[in-house]
Amino acid sequence: MKEPMTWSDDAATKSRRSFLRRVGSTSAALWLWPGGTRAEAPSEADRVAEVQASGRAAGLGPFRVARAERFLGVGDAPDPFRKAALEICGALGRIFLSDLRARGFKLDYPAERMMVVVLKDSRSYEALLGEAPGADVGGHFDLNSNRLVIFDFRPGREATPGAERMNTFTLVHETVHLLSFNTGLLSLDREPPNCVAEGLATCFEMWRPRNRVGVAAINRPRLLAIRESDEPWIETADLLADDAHLDREATAQRAYGQSWLLVYSMLKNRPDHSKFRAYLEEIRTSGATADRLKTAEKHLGSLTKLDQRLQSEARSLLRGLPPS
Repeated sequence: MKEPMTWSDDAATKSRRSFLRRVGSTSAALWLWPGGTRAEAPSEADRVAEVQASGRAAGLGPFRVARAERFLGVGDAPDPFRKAALEICGALGRIFLSDLRARGFKLDYPAERMMVVVLKDSRSYEALLGEAPGADVGGHFDLNSNRLVIFDFRPGREATPGAERMNTFTLVHETVHLLSFNTGLLSLDREPPNCVAEGLATCFEMWRPRNRVGVAAINRPRLLAIRESDEPWIETADLLADDAHLDREATAQRAYGQSWLLVYSMLKNRPDHSKFRAYLEEIRTSGATADRLKTAEKHLGSLTKLDQRLQSEARSLLRGLPPS
């Protein structure tokens, strides 16, 4: 019997990625300058004005502003929802930096507050992006504009725990992307293999303000997805080389599970910390210009041996799972 679908498994993530492939070209590239380079960042006032202008152009009501120490919330969501979202972002940011610094990563917050567009419902999200998000999409991180866009999943639906979980899951998963690309772990200018970016996000996505789960925790839904997928194991070299595994409906569930396992294994095992740091540093600075497989083998060793190790770890972790 398969694990019941939850907001933390791949149906929601897969739908989000498919949606973003369609609407990505409509998102204003607020931070990307001609030639793909980034000039001096605009002021906070200019950034807010740009998002507010986008809201007006979409026919939305006033976009109010809330400021936290590290995050900037702009949108038409009610003040309590926007404030709560920024509090979660702030708490997650502290855990993110603390956990990864303990593993030797030299990370820090950017000089400017990170942008979070907080919308009141799916209709506002549809108006701003120009297309309905679909049933399982609750927001996204836009790499080009370097902003997180979320909406309250509850309006128009019954007040169920599932809607609340969708809000929290989306906010946590996408905030990890925002943090990864803004604290020195990944580069906004050089997109990494998708399995690396999504592996990092899935390593933190089970964190909640109350449970404080860090990256060393097992992500049960992602682990079970490896066992329960109808698709065969994806070789690690293939996962690193071909981003489409995370987009295809047939392979998405397994690909997200294996992406989690890859990054989890690197962060869980102390001897791998320096290797993984060096690997991320090279893809952060060279990005798409590098040969993905050569870069991975340079720092992580034989991908064939790594693949065998990950399969063995998956079997061991699955045997150790407590009953549902």
